[in-house]
Amino acid sequence: MAKGIKVGSEVRVLRGKFSTQKGVVQASEGVGRARKWIVKLNGGVLERFSARTLELEQRHLITPPSTSIRAVSQEEEDSCSSNTSSDESSTSDNDEMREVDEDGASRRASDVSERRTNWDNRDTAAESNGDDDRVVLDGVEWRKMGDVTVELNGPAYQRKAALYHPLHERSTELDFWKMMMPADLMRNIIEATNLHTEMAQKPLDYEQLQHFFGILLAMTLASGGERRDMWKTESNGPFPAPALGRYMACHDFERILRNLKLCVYTDEELADDPWLPIRSAVDSFNRNRRGGISPGVTLCADESMGSWRGLAAKVDDAVVGLPHVTKIARKPEGVGTEYRTLSCGETKIMLQLEIQEGKVPMQGKEYAKDYGSGTSSLLRLTRYWSGSDRTVVADSAFASLKTAEALHKHRGLRFIGLVKTAHKRFPKAWLQKYPYTNRGDHCVLQANIDGRQYMAVGWNDKKLKMFISSTSRTTEALCPAYKKRFRQSTPEDRTSAPCVVFYKEVKRPAVVEAYFDNANAIDVHNHLRQGGLELERHWKTQTWWHRNFATIFGMCESDAYLAFRYFHPLAPILSHREFTERLSLQLLTYKSSFHDTGPSARLRKHMPVAPTEQPLQTVVAKIMSSHTLKTNMRECPVFQYKRQRLEQDEEGTSHNGRVPSVQRKCSVCCERKTAYYCDECTQLHEEIVPICNPGNMKHVLCPEDEDDLYTFIKSATQHWKDIARALKMTHVQTKEIVSTPGLTQQSDYFQEMLHRGLK
Repeated sequence: MAKGIKVGSEVRVLRGKFSTQKGVVQASEGVGRARKWIVKLNGGVLERFSARTLELEQRHLITPPSTSIRAVSQEEEDSCSSNTSSDESSTSDNDEMREVDEDGASRRASDVSERRTNWDNRDTAAESNGDDDRVVLDGVEWRKMGDVTVELNGPAYQRKAALYHPLHERSTELDFWKMMMPADLMRNIIEATNLHTEMAQKPLDYEQLQHFFGILLAMTLASGGERRDMWKTESNGPFPAPALGRYMACHDFERILRNLKLCVYTDEELADDPWLPIRSAVDSFNRNRRGGISPGVTLCADESMGSWRGLAAKVDDAVVGLPHVTKIARKPEGVGTEYRTLSCGETKIMLQLEIQEGKVPMQGKEYAKDYGSGTSSLLRLTRYWSGSDRTVVADSAFASLKTAEALHKHRGLRFIGLVKTAHKRFPKAWLQKYPYTNRGDHCVLQANIDGRQYMAVGWNDKKLKMFISSTSRTTEALCPAYKKRFRQSTPEDRTSAPCVVFYKEVKRPAVVEAYFDNANAIDVHNHLRQGGLELERHWKTQTWWHRNFATIFGMCESDAYLAFRYFHPLAPILSHREFTERLSLQLLTYKSSFHDTGPSARLRKHMPVAPTEQPLQTVVAKIMSSHTLKTNMRECPVFQYKRQRLEQDEEGTSHNGRVPSVQRKCSVCCERKTAYYCDECTQLHEEIVPICNPGNMKHVLCPEDEDDLYTFIKSATQHWKDIARALKMTHVQTKEIVSTPGLTQQSDYFQEMLHRGLK
């Protein structure tokens, strides 16, 4: 791209039908990469050109041919010769123009041969100097190595992604939505929204909130028009009218939308933290993902944007718009709130979010002073997966040798990153000067820092790409890189001949394959949210935290679709739009059971709402009535499936040759042995759930019923002593979900709910 072009500059056209013609720049239009220069050619013709097709005339006359030392592949040389032949075969009425083209092609071919000669001379000098395969940068010694044939730093962590929520064949799109939409966020929305005076007559409840969410999704499925058109009952075109009044009145939706708040805060708290209206939603999202999904072997870090075109300023120290606006020109939605994000490379589900609050606030974050912006963000995002030996994949915004060292030191994680600008102590110049022969060739340098191995890899694609890695191998990958290309079926006729699509294979090492197979995880997620759902475009608002909530809402919906597609045992093949249509209908027709306040991964039987005057034992009895207790474990299908193993474990049979009745410790109190088991929970979890005799009040809850009891506790504030006495008697406890740092047993979660309810 030519630099220094401005209005009045004399330029020369490099390619196209006006190739080699000269002219003067008259004006420009557009910005960035879309900028076009309007040039008046010598013949008086005005044409638009991009900067790539122009060259300053003075620079062309003064600058000598380039002698930059860079590897030139045989393919590039062939392309130069093919360009020469194509120029010679092209039809033109101007003989002088053809001669200029031939001279330019011959000059490019001579440059290729000159650079190849320079490389040959360099190789001859390298043979006599034994230090050319070694480079020392700030105390780090890098040595050229052969291919790394075994996993660097030992075998890597291997495990497939998993959900902590139980699944079964009856799980619907709504069940996956409840998994991904944080339950505490929905409770905060209900509490904060109902504080408005306008909501006093008809307060928002859990069921209405689901209907509200369903209408938001239905808006993304509409073909356009005003928001109020969604409540029309008569169609004016080929599509039927949405008629959303069947589920929620238009004035009720607008009333909720006007008063929607995500958390409760005061003006003093808002003055101290301008991001407070959205911070609780981000924290709830992070907690939900931390306790709801176990990611696979690879974690992907990247940026996501929340679009915002409104106010972004402070007036008398009062925030009247978005506290900080980030502008990234290369993004499809490049103006708004930037989130540093972490996702699972296997499932593409978003795991963690971090708001980029501006330069000064981010400098006060953890690790920022020691490691800078990119590395510190990555350390904060991966906090909950410390010591898991997973591999983090990140682009040049995060990648550096410093990042690889910090992740190993503070998190016990591996790293693969694409290095561009952050090349301190990284042999970037050496890799750029290395003489690659063909496209797909690579070079490896290895360093030992504090007993840990790191490798710098240069891969000669169309442009040289450089990687820093503390894991993987550099042997040739099983799957090469496929480059999609187009060409004319008949080169003689370039106007009417059909275009042929073909794929070009480029070999690559295994570490490059591991990077590109996982680096697009967040890009895929962003495309589903911004290119598929597009809630931020359909939900028109002038409130900045509403727009940020639309971003988080879209992430939850996209995560529900990705989880449904990956984890559902019998998932039908659905497109993202079809999934959104089904989920929207299920939310619009949602009927709450006990006014649910949390997610559930199974279809629960609907039960009547318990009046506040009923004691806790009555509610417990109603909950227990939805579960079937059986006493003969040998008749359980799950037990029959594992019968052979159980017989070997039990060792011995009764006198008549039959397997004796199996007794196990109760899965709730973990004290008494019992022959009872819950048939419904056993089928749900696909393992026997033993429960001691319910007559002695040892077992009152199955794991999925905690939300119902929480709702009752929140309403039965006059029975504090009865509740506390009953809880001591029931020993509410369920099995540990997962043994990861920071995640306690489900009983701790229940005690937290109880504390909030009594408060």
